[in-house]
Amino acid sequence: MTLGEKIKEQRTAHSLSQETLAEQMGVSRQAVTKWEADQSTPSSEKLIALAKLFQIPLDELISNDVTRSEAPQGKKPNPILRANLTRIAIICHLGVGFSTAQHYYNYRVHEPDPGIFIAFVLSLVILFLCSIWMAFNHRFEADIQQRKKNTQIELLYCLVQLGIAFLVIYAGIGLVGALLMLIVGMVYILVINPKYMNRKLTK
Repeated sequence: MTLGEKIKEQRTAHSLSQETLAEQMGVSRQAVTKWEADQSTPSSEKLIALAKLFQIPLDELISNDVTRSEAPQGKKPNPILRANLTRIAIICHLGVGFSTAQHYYNYRVHEPDPGIFIAFVLSLVILFLCSIWMAFNHRFEADIQQRKKNTQIELLYCLVQLGIAFLVIYAGIGLVGALLMLIVGMVYILVINPKYMNRKLTK
């Protein structure tokens, strides 16, 4: 278990939010997020303060269980790769979602065209696969409660995008719909994920 994982485990065990821990440590919430993601390491003073807060020996906090209990070739989780996979999945889902709505709109307003229908079906299949990909990325969250919360938030996000897609199809808003979906997607990536889902997808 890495230092970041131990900090998160102890914080959760003591029913502390990242904001509360940050206040007690005199740092920002973003600093705590980076600690838990192993993107940065607390200073010696902060490590001592953490051990005191969690009521555990300092050695227990900083000892590297990965090197002691796992094979040497075991790979350390890569938070940058995880963030990139999640971000790509969201962007793909966004693009394919609009494409699916647009194909169905074209099929409705034009005479039945097998080519348009096939394009719609293919887009629908890809959209389904992107949805599975987005859901699969929740495995990166070790905290079960946070994972459930993230799933609920992502479901709400998908419903909002579905509502805009409905407007694209039945109100024919076209590019306006694409702009709305893009704005919602950017807010989801830049605001919702880091603030409410414990997933920092930007630098």
